[in-house]
Amino acid sequence: MWAGHSYALARTALRQELGGGGGHLPPITGHVLDVGCGSMPYRSLFVGASAYHGLEIDQPRNHLNPNVTHFYKGTLFPMASSTYQLVICSQVLEHSFNPEQLLAEIFRVLQPGGYLLLTIPFFWPEHEQPHDSQRFTSYGLRHRLEVIGFELVSLRKTNPGLATLLQLIIEWLESNIRRLLGHISSKKLRAALFLLWHLLMSLPYALLNLTGALYRSLPAVQKHPEHAELFLDLVVIARKP
Repeated sequence: MWAGHSYALARTALRQELGGGGGHLPPITGHVLDVGCGSMPYRSLFVGASAYHGLEIDQPRNHLNPNVTHFYKGTLFPMASSTYQLVICSQVLEHSFNPEQLLAEIFRVLQPGGYLLLTIPFFWPEHEQPHDSQRFTSYGLRHRLEVIGFELVSLRKTNPGLATLLQLIIEWLESNIRRLLGHISSKKLRAALFLLWHLLMSLPYALLNLTGALYRSLPAVQKHPEHAELFLDLVVIARKP
């Protein structure tokens, strides 16, 4: 991803963690379910899977998404139990107003010995309002997974310390320009001004992103990332016994 992208720090860290499961996932050759699949940005990381299915909420806009293979009403999944070797749930759990049920359904459709690859923001502004429900600390998320029956394999924190602050500065600028331009009635003018904004900010964003990437690559920062108290996202791998 281009260093001047407004979400380069967040997305490169997530892709790095999800790629190969940080070394904690075995080769995935069975069925994969992507919960809240969207554009399926991580599908290319699991090309060895025998099938890759996308699940989304049953809403009109999601029926236009060609990646979606299954729809649900936000409660029970329309799949048989013990179907999938891997379930991916990336940046979705914070939007569930019943996270325990969502995790329980993931547990149900996983095969024994199957894996959950889960990411969720910890320090991030409210988004997709009003469909933003909660944040979890590492301890709270661990507890909920273990209560349902998962065995925690690994828990990592992305963009510790300064890297999180730099990404939040960029997001603050982006949210304010979106709010400002949102008052313009002409869609074409709004899109043109938004493009101009990003052209002007690409270099400053690149400097902030590269500074954050350099910071998170420091040996002292990488040594114990699990001890970070300020971080952007949680990345969890859990196993169904």
